[in-house]
Amino acid sequence: MDAATLQTQSEHFLGELTRSTHTVRAYRADLLHLTAWLQEQQQDLDGEHLGQYFAAHSHWAPATRSRKQTTFERFCRWALQRDLLNRDPTLHLERQRLPPPHPRGLRRADIERIFAVIPQEQARDALLFRLVFETGLRIGEALNIHVEDLDLTKGDEHLTVLGKGDRRRTVLLDDPKLVNTLRRHLRALGYTHGLLFQATKNGRGGPLRYQSVQSRWQRYTARAGVACTLHQLRHSHATELVNGGVSLATIRKRLGHQHIQSTLRYAEVSDATADAEVRQWRRRK
Repeated sequence: MDAATLQTQSEHFLGELTRSTHTVRAYRADLLHLTAWLQEQQQDLDGEHLGQYFAAHSHWAPATRSRKQTTFERFCRWALQRDLLNRDPTLHLERQRLPPPHPRGLRRADIERIFAVIPQEQARDALLFRLVFETGLRIGEALNIHVEDLDLTKGDEHLTVLGKGDRRRTVLLDDPKLVNTLRRHLRALGYTHGLLFQATKNGRGGPLRYQSVQSRWQRYTARAGVACTLHQLRHSHATELVNGGVSLATIRKRLGHQHIQSTLRYAEVSDATADAEVRQWRRRK
C-alpha cells in the first residue's frame, strides 16, 4: 500500500470505529505521522518499511511505541479484510513489554467521603466495602466469605479467606469499628452458616453478584464525587500499610500475593513517610 492510499483509507478506517473521540483522535495522529514518514522516504507500507519507521524513532518511550503499534495492527487487520493489503506488515514487529502500572491508592479521607454517602439502610453495602478497605481483600474473596469463616473471639478477631489458587489465609480483623459492625451484622442475619453477604431479591437470599456490587459502588462514588474503583480499596489498604512501616513480607501475607514481586509494586512510599523514617534512623544513631 502506498502512502497516498494509506492516507485515504485511514479516514475510512477511522470513520468505521465505534470508539471514543479521544481514541479516534489518537489513531488519526498515529496514522498521519506514519503516512508523512512514508511519503518523505518515498516508501510503501510493508513489513520492512514499518520496521524502519520504528527504528528511526527508537527514542520513543515503550508506551508510545506500544500505542502506535496497536493503531497500525488494527488498521492493517481492517485493510486485510477489505483486500487492501496482501499480507499483514505488523506480524513481525516485536511487541513492547510494558511494566505493570503502579497501584494507585486513595487517601483515607477520600474513601471516607464515599462511605459517608452510603444510606444507613444499606448497612450491608457499607460493611462489605469497609471490610475490603480495612483488610485489603479482593472483592471476590469478600463475596465468598461464609459466616463460619469468621472468628470474633474478643482480642483475637480474624477471618479465613479462600484466595487465588484455592490458597487459604488468615486475615486479622484489627479495626474495632469494623469488628463491631460485623457483630451487629451477624446478629441481624440470625443464622450461623452460609454466605456473609447475600442478595435480597423477592424476599429470598442468594449469592451477591459482583455486577450488582460494582453498580452500587459506582453510584456511591458518583454521589460522593470521588473517582475510585473497587480494586482501589485494596490498593489503598496496602498503601496505608507501606506508609505505616509494615514489612513487605507481612503485606504479602495479608494480601495473599503468591509472589513478592506483586507486593513490591506498593513499595513507593510517600515523601513524608520516607522523611520520617530517615529522621527516626538518625535519632537512633
